[in-house]
Amino acid sequence: MPPPSRISIVETGDELLITNPPRTSDFRTGFVLIGAAIVAYTGYMGLRDTSPATLTSGTLGLLSFVAIIALFTYFLGKDFIWLVFGKETLRLSHAAAMRDIRGSLQNRSSLPLKGHLKVEILDHTYPTDEAALSEVIRLTNADGVLVFGRELSRPEAEAVASAVEHFIGRQNSSWR
Repeated sequence: MPPPSRISIVETGDELLITNPPRTSDFRTGFVLIGAAIVAYTGYMGLRDTSPATLTSGTLGLLSFVAIIALFTYFLGKDFIWLVFGKETLRLSHAAAMRDIRGSLQNRSSLPLKGHLKVEILDHTYPTDEAALSEVIRLTNADGVLVFGRELSRPEAEAVASAVEHFIGRQNSSWR
């Protein structure tokens, strides 16, 4: 099955590489940019405000204002970094499966490939879930669990699962 155009599935003799870039949309990009502009303007105006009511709110008022601005900046910044620089990669070799995420705090996890590997497509709801973008792939064996697939559609998840199963089946038959 050929991969959907957004994701990339490349299989060589010794390795399977699946790349999952961020799903972009004009609405999402506009929302993040407008949100960042509002937070920046609000922060600028709040810190410039020298009215008596603001000055009497004291240190607690300033700290709570800065905390709220920092919270909005963190969440908008995290989504912006994922949209601009993000990429999720799953690399399988005969020894291990490794997931690498660029544009996120959690960046790398791996799973040794010994014994039987179970590949499942699960429904996973993200906080910013859009319709039909809630699939995730779970690889499980006796050594642990590895999850892959941020914002995958059902056809993309099926293509990834099929490629992993094909690669693992080919590797197992070549070891015999």
